[in-house]
Amino acid sequence: MNLRFIEAFVWVARLRSFTAAAEKLHTTQAAISARIATLETDFGVKLFERDKRTVTLTHTGEELLKHAEQLLGISARMVEAVSDRAAYGGFIAVGVIDTVVHTWLPQLLGALRQRFPKVRVEIHTYNSSDLHEELLSGNLDLALTAETIANPAIENSSICGYQMAWIIAPTARGNTLLSDVELLDRLPILTFLRGSVVYRDVVARLGPYCVARINPISSIAAMVALVQAGYGLATLPRATIASSLDSGLMIALEAAPELAPLPIIASRRRASESPLVEATIQLSIDAARAYSTASRPGFIVVDGDQT
Repeated sequence: MNLRFIEAFVWVARLRSFTAAAEKLHTTQAAISARIATLETDFGVKLFERDKRTVTLTHTGEELLKHAEQLLGISARMVEAVSDRAAYGGFIAVGVIDTVVHTWLPQLLGALRQRFPKVRVEIHTYNSSDLHEELLSGNLDLALTAETIANPAIENSSICGYQMAWIIAPTARGNTLLSDVELLDRLPILTFLRGSVVYRDVVARLGPYCVARINPISSIAAMVALVQAGYGLATLPRATIASSLDSGLMIALEAAPELAPLPIIASRRRASESPLVEATIQLSIDAARAYSTASRPGFIVVDGDQT
């Protein structure tokens, strides 16, 4: 049995497209079609239902997919077990949220390069929900986001957490004697996108009346720039703005309602055939731990529990 044919089957099943599978495997659509046709002939069954717009697995195809993913996983682990890691090639696509980008992503990439110097790493930066879709569709091997994925095909591991704070520029308070709570009632609120764990937490802390003053923003850098310009207040992970807090460029409202910590969760497909994924999760935990020991405030390291 040709593993390239099995790999083609798995990617057509994940991406629901012969064209997308061909792009993923750097080959032609005709080559993918030929591999699937050979498998169907060898097994004597139909694996996909196809029309002009959609590709769906047959019942037999669904059963084969379970074994095909396991087979690719075993094959990849066999190669990794006998290979020199310094010479190990391959590719891994990792999705990360903005908070990771602004903290320990450089440490993670440095560790990956040192351990697997020939591996190509592709980084996708979106919000959690978009990264979850990318992982489930097969475009990512690993997603580092703020929420678990409730799907039996996905394994979630806790990496770390961040203490969140209400952040303003000193000029936003001005010469007034307004309390922290009064500032929360008056200033525009900059926070993460609607539907995120942080957005939901803000509404839970302040009540639904605050929604009219919320400005959802996907970029931490944009929130920081707006706060420094004196526009409102933002909910930000303390660790991402540690230097600005130390210098007094920005300040935290200490008497405001306490925000829930922002978790970072590593999500992967349970049947992932890439041995790089497990290594990247462990390196993520190591990078987060190293970051936390460098006197960064507001950082919480957890033990990598899995669900």
